[in-house]
Amino acid sequence: MKNILFVDDEPRILSGLLRQLHGMRREWDMKFVDSGIKALDFMASRPVEVIVSDMRMPGMDGAQLLSEVMKRFPHTVRLVLSGQADREAVLRLIGPAHQYLSKPCDADELRTAIARALALRDLLSSDQLKQIASRVKTLPSLPALHKLLTKELTNEDPSLERVAEIISKDVGMTTKILQLVNSAFFGLPQPAAKPLDAVFYIGLVAIRALVLSLHVFSEFDESTIKGFSVGALARHGWITGLTAKKIAEMEQSGEPMDNQCFLAGLLHDVGKLILAAGLPSQYERVLKTAQKTSRPLWDIEREEFGATHAEVGAYLLGLWGLPNPVVEAVALHHRPSACLAGGLSPAIAVHVADILIKETNGSAAEPGCEIDQVALTALGLEDRLPLWKQKCLLNV
Repeated sequence: MKNILFVDDEPRILSGLLRQLHGMRREWDMKFVDSGIKALDFMASRPVEVIVSDMRMPGMDGAQLLSEVMKRFPHTVRLVLSGQADREAVLRLIGPAHQYLSKPCDADELRTAIARALALRDLLSSDQLKQIASRVKTLPSLPALHKLLTKELTNEDPSLERVAEIISKDVGMTTKILQLVNSAFFGLPQPAAKPLDAVFYIGLVAIRALVLSLHVFSEFDESTIKGFSVGALARHGWITGLTAKKIAEMEQSGEPMDNQCFLAGLLHDVGKLILAAGLPSQYERVLKTAQKTSRPLWDIEREEFGATHAEVGAYLLGLWGLPNPVVEAVALHHRPSACLAGGLSPAIAVHVADILIKETNGSAAEPGCEIDQVALTALGLEDRLPLWKQKCLLNV
């Protein structure tokens, strides 16, 4: 039985939630409290998998409550359910909240958000990794790109297109911007998977606040771990994203799929960044072991952490509300046969693109670096591979 905690200072809201979710009582043990203090007291007495809090409450508001939950109970998934439409207040939630849901929220949407959070928790068996990923407020950015973005935003007349271009080349910036724009606060009809669209939705005022006032984007200190380059990771992600998008375009999958493939390719190794930033000494040991042995990196990661960078990355992106096909592609880019989607999917496109890029830069000899022919055959795509190689590698 999963423990779900709801916090709202209005009794009628809590009663409504109880009625809405009555059908889940056999799967979820739900507790309803009317203040942040009561919520923290309850959580001190028993574990809670998911907390759903209102934003505007007397005494301790939702942002303050979830900040405390993040510190004291980092394994708990933190959701906001609020009718507050104040953009400044929503920006305060970027760190402590994983997702933002707007009132009124129908029962299906709320159930889906909670169920997805619980399913993501099952993706990682390691409590240590869950705590690390759940504590992540931001992902470190490339110092050079961070400086470029700051410079552009301090210009008298900054360009939205230029801001979007800079952000789209950085794994950390892209994930954070998309987390915000895909929250219910913006009410998009479908999740955004294109950094340019996300920047236009948010606007320069909010971007400035994120970068210059809230310091949401932090620079990565590469001296903390030998053998790891966030620059190399970012470059590989960028080229993989472009190649995955090219594959989707060749299959005439449509613009939404094209954008999902690019985003999934850009972010497919984000789990490495999380592990390098959160567990630097352990991850340095993993990298050294991979260099000395003939075993795949993800095999050593699973031995060391109980999960791979693919699963860690997918866990965080899922918590942050990025589109499901993108999360699935990140999770399965080393094992696309596990993807349930028929035909071309972001998982297949990113898997192939990742290997093709490694073949061009001399990394094809890496252990486990080979295209899953079984998966391609099962999907009827094996005959497309030679054309993908021919067309995509010309642009690398």
